[in-house]
Amino acid sequence: MHRRITIATAAVAFILSLGVSGILACSLAPGFFYQVTNLRGTVVGSKFPVLHAFRWFRQSVVRPQAKLILYDYCQLCDLQSLAPVKTVLAGSNGQFDFGPLKPGHYFLRIEDEKSSLSDGFGVEVTGSLNPKESEIIDVSPLNPDCTGGHKFIIKAN
Repeated sequence: MHRRITIATAAVAFILSLGVSGILACSLAPGFFYQVTNLRGTVVGSKFPVLHAFRWFRQSVVRPQAKLILYDYCQLCDLQSLAPVKTVLAGSNGQFDFGPLKPGHYFLRIEDEKSSLSDGFGVEVTGSLNPKESEIIDVSPLNPDCTGGHKFIIKAN
């Protein structure tokens, strides 16, 4: 009898612990903007099991033909109701370039239909153009502890 109670208690504790991962999930700070002078660079990312845990692997897998959609920033708006400012398609090597943009706050949505990867970033385009600046955007999924993908790496050569 005592053994059955112990087993039942362990089973209930296990089932309840399955719901804890949602409580401990990563949440990103709203209203954070990556400051850039232009939007051009490379889209990378992977969700390949085990290997996507390694940053060097995630950032070596380019996302060809990823769609990058730029919207004016609106904190509580539904993106489907907004008209995009500009949309570009990454090339076969994951490279993209939005060209000249007005300074301001934007929301960048990236969708890769071939791998079902997508991500979004707040971006502030500043007034001073740096022609040597580029970005590496990692659209790999985040782990519940906020490690993994969702990286916006600004490089100034």
